[in-house]
Amino acid sequence: MKSNQQIVVDAVAEGDGVRLSITADGRTREYTIAGSSHADYQAFFSRLADDIGSRAPHVFDGPGVETTDSGVWKPLITQNLSPLTSAGYGDPAVLKTDEGYYLVATSNDAPDAFPILFSADLEHWEHKGFVFAEGHAPEWTAHGRHVGDYWAPEMARVGDEYWLVYTARQHNNALAIGMAKSNHPEGPWRDLGRPLIAGFAYNTTGMTQDGTQPVMSGGVIDSHIFIDRNGDRYLYWKRDTNGVWPRPLAGLIGKRPELIEQLFSAPADRKTAAVAAALLPFAQTRRPMERFFFMQPLIEAVIDNWRHVKATLASYPDASLICEAMSTPIYAQRMSETGELVGDKTVVLVNDLDWEGHLIEGPWVTLQENRYWLFYAGNDFGTPAYGIGVAVADHPLGPYEKQPEPLLRSRPDWWAPGHASVASGLDGKPQLFFHAFFPNTGGYNTFRALLTAELTFDHKKVSLK
Repeated sequence: MKSNQQIVVDAVAEGDGVRLSITADGRTREYTIAGSSHADYQAFFSRLADDIGSRAPHVFDGPGVETTDSGVWKPLITQNLSPLTSAGYGDPAVLKTDEGYYLVATSNDAPDAFPILFSADLEHWEHKGFVFAEGHAPEWTAHGRHVGDYWAPEMARVGDEYWLVYTARQHNNALAIGMAKSNHPEGPWRDLGRPLIAGFAYNTTGMTQDGTQPVMSGGVIDSHIFIDRNGDRYLYWKRDTNGVWPRPLAGLIGKRPELIEQLFSAPADRKTAAVAAALLPFAQTRRPMERFFFMQPLIEAVIDNWRHVKATLASYPDASLICEAMSTPIYAQRMSETGELVGDKTVVLVNDLDWEGHLIEGPWVTLQENRYWLFYAGNDFGTPAYGIGVAVADHPLGPYEKQPEPLLRSRPDWWAPGHASVASGLDGKPQLFFHAFFPNTGGYNTFRALLTAELTFDHKKVSLK
């Protein structure tokens, strides 16, 4: 059976943007992607959906599930506090110290990496600088607008030092985990000078760049240091293979168009899959984040048909890499007194619940009620499907038992809550700190606000107060 989804794309780079001719249903239409931002791509796919009936970006849909949490989400920072910070305070990591509270956050491709903020009262926040100001990024990292990506920093007090772990893009475009140390949360920070955990990139065929058969790895992101009550140190991180499978899947669909009908039943999803396959050759020529922008509608179509797509692909031997990459485990491993990884890594969590979709990320462990609670985010960070889940264990390395539904999911007033951290509030009780988008917004380099909510724990469950 052959697909009747005939899509032809002619795309040409035009400055920072793209000019496209797309033929669908026997008609050719002209489009322009005005720039290289996520919003530019969202606008293009929205226009395309109106014209040919493909999927519109999920970012415009709003919350898809009525929220059941009754807790209060308190906004803390709702605007950039420095002219050098352009996208707010995503992936917020809050550390309580004797002086007060320090916050570090994602900076994406901004020239100044990782804003540092301070608050004495969790009400008033002051910008204190950056971990790596412009011109001082570690040599092993790619940096600069449209080149670098600095995500998910987090600092921890270890003895007399502060350790900061973070995600950055290596010069081969693979995401890796770095580490820096300082005598004070405001720095100066001394980088390790190399990745603590390196990733490696895949080329357009899904093979490693040296042409060998890949062993599943890819990038690594979202590192977290947990220090147990006996002083033992653990590093948690995520295998970032959700960025590995979309383009190989589009390529497979291009080679096997009959897969479109097998994978998808909705006409919009079928057309979206055909568009992704046709866009793939040009998408391969773009920078890493733009490749993701090109493939996001396909990703959303797959998420909405998650179990069926995975089961169908499992019957195709040439889709084995794709199927394996659809799992994004969170690992944990012990750390030495000086910060080296020791022993073997352990898988502590995988994405196996429907609401999590194609990924889980952003782990954070806290010890409460003599149990270890692992907060994490799931689904697509730039859409209202994103949320915060939680699992509990009796040991830092698990086994962990998940709560079946997210602790936080999008609400009418705040979309895509994610990547939480936990710190004691002014009253000594635990608080959750997380980011969220303003309604009708979302995506890479879009402003994310800092919010907080109070937590209550019993032996089996955590809930919002």
